[in-house]
Amino acid sequence: MYRRLLIAAAAITLILSSLSFAQIDKIAIFNEQVSWTDAATATAATDFIIANVKVANEIKVYSDATIKAFAEANTADGDLDIIITFGWFPTNLYPPGNAEVDGSAAENFLQGGDMFLNTADYIFYVSNPNNDAGGLQNMTNTALDMWTDGTVCKPTADGSALTPSLPATYNAPRCFRADQFDAEPDWDVEKIFGSDGANNLDPVIIRNNKNGGRVAIAFQVGDATPRGEVMSEMITNYIAENVTAVDSFEKATTTWGAMKR
Repeated sequence: MYRRLLIAAAAITLILSSLSFAQIDKIAIFNEQVSWTDAATATAATDFIIANVKVANEIKVYSDATIKAFAEANTADGDLDIIITFGWFPTNLYPPGNAEVDGSAAENFLQGGDMFLNTADYIFYVSNPNNDAGGLQNMTNTALDMWTDGTVCKPTADGSALTPSLPATYNAPRCFRADQFDAEPDWDVEKIFGSDGANNLDPVIIRNNKNGGRVAIAFQVGDATPRGEVMSEMITNYIAENVTAVDSFEKATTTWGAMKR
């Protein structure tokens, strides 16, 4: 009995210690189509991410034809997976013109505890036909919008520490707005890397407090910006440090149950 307790305790210690080092599983990058930037800029940012992000088990580029299968294969699998977009939202993930308001592969991926990270244009907005503001609202089941024309942001203290490539100031016309989250009890502002010193936030990560899904933005603007660098830093310095694998909790629970028997 004593030996079994020692083995179980050791197993739990190993599992729990691994939680602090849980990695992102897979990152899918979609740059086949872009908006408010150009293909060369998106390719350069993609290449930077692939070369510099070492905290994911896999990083690959997907087309519109293949990214739906990626999302479906990695939905609610106990790992954190990320889809990165460049202002254009893939039509196979979310049929354009908000043709599938509920139950799309994209929404299921998000609600399964995974993450979208977007740069350039308004997230979930641009497709063919466009989803407009309804894309973000349907994907998050909120009334959020991102109309912040004329905003200039700068790094927060967290942004300076975690994303040192952020410029001292930059245009941010499509921010998340902090005050809107007061009316959205399911969503929290998780980490602010840049703001206008008041209400407008970019880069920022928001998180659903029921299912763990995350939506992140960085430089939702057409200007020349260090997109690849900052997205890499967001992933490496913050997201990877705050990942907890769901299946590890399940293993710990199972082991504890076995120990008590």
